[in-house]
Amino acid sequence: MKLRRPPAQLIDSLSISEINSLLASHAEWDERYLHFDELYRRVSDGQMREKLWSALKFKRRSSAQHFVIADQTVTCNLTAKITAAMSVVDRMTFARNGEPTDEDAASYLMSQLIMEEAISSSQLEGAATTSRVAMELLAVGRAPRNEDESMIMGNWRLMQHIATLGDAPLTRADILEIHHIACAGINDDKYRPGAVRDNNDVFVAGRDGEIIHQPPDYQRLNSLLDALCAEVAWLEQQGTHPLLVACVMHFAIGYIHPFNDGNGRTARGLFYHHLIRHGYSAFRYISISKLLKAASVKYGISYLYSETDEMDLTYFVQFQCEVVMRAVNAFTEQIATLHKERERLVTWVEENMTLAKGELDIMAIALNAPGSLLSSAGIKSRLGIADNTARARLKNLTEQGLLRPLKEGKGTVYQAPVSLRKLQEWLKKREG
Repeated sequence: MKLRRPPAQLIDSLSISEINSLLASHAEWDERYLHFDELYRRVSDGQMREKLWSALKFKRRSSAQHFVIADQTVTCNLTAKITAAMSVVDRMTFARNGEPTDEDAASYLMSQLIMEEAISSSQLEGAATTSRVAMELLAVGRAPRNEDESMIMGNWRLMQHIATLGDAPLTRADILEIHHIACAGINDDKYRPGAVRDNNDVFVAGRDGEIIHQPPDYQRLNSLLDALCAEVAWLEQQGTHPLLVACVMHFAIGYIHPFNDGNGRTARGLFYHHLIRHGYSAFRYISISKLLKAASVKYGISYLYSETDEMDLTYFVQFQCEVVMRAVNAFTEQIATLHKERERLVTWVEENMTLAKGELDIMAIALNAPGSLLSSAGIKSRLGIADNTARARLKNLTEQGLLRPLKEGKGTVYQAPVSLRKLQEWLKKREG
């Protein structure tokens, strides 16, 4: 279905009372911030549709905030959903001086959540590697065997890099470095890591293949990235909420499209970098890519809606904020659930199993992160024991049914039980 673009002209003869009446009778659509494409499907009468659209636009224009992207003025309205997301992020992230509110956030579990973000971000870009294989790749730390696995590893390196960046103002060099880290070693001829594109052979297509947006000329890219960094600095000086600025940057990279490929992961990397730089450290652990992957069509449409309606970024920012809200809620729920499950697992193992000291040390790591993957190299590093000792203890725990072995290439990784129910299933099968 072809996207319906807003009319070029509004009906400027509407009186204030008519505008207020139209808005009052369609308050839900106003609150949801419908695009003309959505309005077209809901209102069959053409004249009424244009009147209602004009009323909505008059209101939106009067309350919008203004920014500049690629020498164009763009706007955004702070809808109820956007302000709610800002509030949730503030409450959640600034507890305990910006650290996650649960003690578990400092545990080994966090590395699993970071790995999830690296995997989901790459799958959003098209990597076909399954989540389980990707988790094994990162847990073992082996070299990638193909382009898909290289994408996973690139995003893993990027998430690690972002967490170490300081609070200095964003520069073009930072953007190029983020792209380089995410894309190096995948297919350097295709991605040209850390280098802006040198042609104009890119465009943004609509649902029927029509060209919606032609990114700026490649000769302007360096100056446009410099201007984006200056705009971010200006927004910071104005006290603009970091979540809004992060969303604007995310959109800007997609719009400017500075790289041959890898623009999406660079945009998401900048999103995380900006929030972490402003004290929202929990975003080292919160995955948005998994949710974006699940709603990839809506993700793309939010771009198109903004680009076809006078560069009104509200559609994109509101979608991003909805994703952030779900991601934050999923994070806090997962922490709470895993904390309870860990207590149940630890209690059961202590009451029902007799383990040697070295095996208890490994199970403490495993039960601290239910469902995590362990490798002999990882255990060797964390406990300071010999590789053969780590292998022997992991094998012994597997034979007792407390860990599950998974083949990874020529080696083996070991999965911790994700729940007490799953552990009891493993033990029952072993006895059977």
